Amino acid sequence: MSDAITNAYYGLDSRMKLIEVITNNLANSETIGFKRDFGRILESEDPELQKLLEVGTSLDMAPGDMSTTRNPLDVAINGPGFFEIQTPNGIRYTRNGSFSLTESGDLVTKDGMKVMSTSGGAINVTGANVAIQDGGLVTVDGNQVSRLKVVSFKNNDQLQKEGMNRLVWNGTADGVQDVAEPSLTGGALEHSNVNSINEMVHLMGAYRDFETVQRTLKTLETDMNGRLIQELGKLT
Repeated sequence: MSDAITNAYYGLDSRMKLIEVITNNLANSETIGFKRDFGRILESEDPELQKLLEVGTSLDMAPGDMSTTRNPLDVAINGPGFFEIQTPNGIRYTRNGSFSLTESGDLVTKDGMKVMSTSGGAINVTGANVAIQDGGLVTVDGNQVSRLKVVSFKNNDQLQKEGMNRLVWNGTADGVQDVAEPSLTGGALEHSNVNSINEMVHLMGAYRDFETVQRTLKTLETDMNGRLIQELGKLT
């Protein structure tokens, strides 16, 4: 297979992956605390080949719009940072502050993962009138009983999405830092930072690029088939 056709196949594959990144952003435009992925096509260092090898992504950490819910267990992060949660696969991180209480008093995410405190353990409370106040203070009947743990990272590029609006830290332990005084607002939620109109524009552009490479590939294949027929004709 010629280099030109090989490169065209790489081009189709990379653009399809870019389309998948954009469509995932669109699918999560209403997901609380979701951070969009910025996708980019990584090109070969060889200027003659211009081979499109892979799609790189990075988290867009721009804040999402915030809305007041008045739900006492909702909390939004105003600035940098992530909530720390405990999952069956270990510690994970999220910006989704839509929490609830189990019958046993555990503060959990909507999918049942335990929310961690600054003391290092999961948050468990008993009593009536449980609420999360500004700054992440957890109170029962107005008395502080715990505080939400919020962390930041030395390099956000070492965060990896794993679904369910969770992130995995792939760096070393010292790359995770506690946010001493996080800016948190109780009774509020941060929405996704995906702008659906902008993403649709990106998606249309990616589709156009895909179609361009696809037409190029068809032209190359037609040309190659024509040459093969000519060569076969010489043998008869």
